[in-house]
Amino acid sequence: MKKKPVFVAMGLILMTAALTSCLGGGQYSAESREAGGEVRPVVLKMFTFGEGLSEQLHDMADKYHALHPEITVETELISNEYDSVLKTKLNSGDVPDIFMTQGYMANRTYKDIVVDLTGEPFLDQIKDSALKVARLDGKIYGVPVSIQSYGFIYNKKVFADAGIDTLPATYTELEKTAKRLQAKGITPFANSFKEWWVFKHIASQAFAAEEGDYAKTAQEISEGTKTFRDLPLFGRTFDMIDLMVRYGSDKPLETDYGTGLALVAQGKAAMVHNGNWSEGDMLKANPSAMLGFFPEPVGDDPSKARLMVDSSVLLRISNSSRHIEEARKFLDYIVTDYIRQYGWHGEVPVVKGGAAPGGQLARETIRYLNMGKIYPWVQGYWPDGFDTQLGALFQEYVAQVKTREQVLDELTEAWVKLVKAAKM
Repeated sequence: MKKKPVFVAMGLILMTAALTSCLGGGQYSAESREAGGEVRPVVLKMFTFGEGLSEQLHDMADKYHALHPEITVETELISNEYDSVLKTKLNSGDVPDIFMTQGYMANRTYKDIVVDLTGEPFLDQIKDSALKVARLDGKIYGVPVSIQSYGFIYNKKVFADAGIDTLPATYTELEKTAKRLQAKGITPFANSFKEWWVFKHIASQAFAAEEGDYAKTAQEISEGTKTFRDLPLFGRTFDMIDLMVRYGSDKPLETDYGTGLALVAQGKAAMVHNGNWSEGDMLKANPSAMLGFFPEPVGDDPSKARLMVDSSVLLRISNSSRHIEEARKFLDYIVTDYIRQYGWHGEVPVVKGGAAPGGQLARETIRYLNMGKIYPWVQGYWPDGFDTQLGALFQEYVAQVKTREQVLDELTEAWVKLVKAAKM
């Protein structure tokens, strides 16, 4: 896959600034002050992923720099191959002061190299339902910044013009919807299959529909007592992808994130599988777009159609940073000030009493939350790096290079190898 450009958001760019490690970790530094007490500049390096976040990260850095002129936040954001680039940074000593990861099982992966934030007063501002993803063995290893959601985003006007007033909750209903749209001359699906992570979202919905004890299922796959062939609902992922390709836009493996969103926003296609973070980019393509959400169906049981909603994205502080205290204060600002005032990318706020989100998809997310029709982000239980391999395998399936059976077997093999490698 072709790597996307790197975006750097900052309040003030200090080109000569370098991050040096203090391997002892865990000690608050006095780097921001000279011996005589005079304040000296500090650069905090933050490494993140997330489509459409660059503008907000830039704004956040600017606002913090205005309040604290001695602190500059440099944010490097990439969209593809994030996990592998992060590992390279960590292994090479080019460790960011703050970096973003998933929660849940990733807490165990990173707990020995990040700051334990247990007891920080600003954590009291975060909803318990959001904070759970950062907790491991009673300790908190990161700060959740938003409640995100994903499923099918649809253009309400396109649906209305086609006379569709009931949202599909099964494969049969979804195919009927697609046929009706196609008969009206509208492409049903804009498939951004150039992006490997789109497949992660499609497949995780089917994995979530298996329900039960997700951690136990993950453990069974790790131990070799269960394979992906033993998960019948997960196997329905192929049926969903086949349906999307059959009624989708041309050249799905060449269609990227922005193109897929623009097609739906402009009414050239009816729906796209993506998340609530996409709204800003869709409104850039068409400021008057009326957008809605509906959960990805899983087979023909309508009760399995639930929106994927969680707060699994965390910001963590490296315990080898020379600016731990400054980084902690920056996270404090994000939680107690910035998110409360401005929200996070138009998403559902993680803070208690936070401002109601103005975004269409955020409001839709709250509606599904209130109905209880949601699943957690079960990819948090997957081994580190599995999602990228899953995406690549499903891309090969769409390209007709691999069969269902080959993909299922290689998914199991990849999972087990990653678990074994993590223990070495």
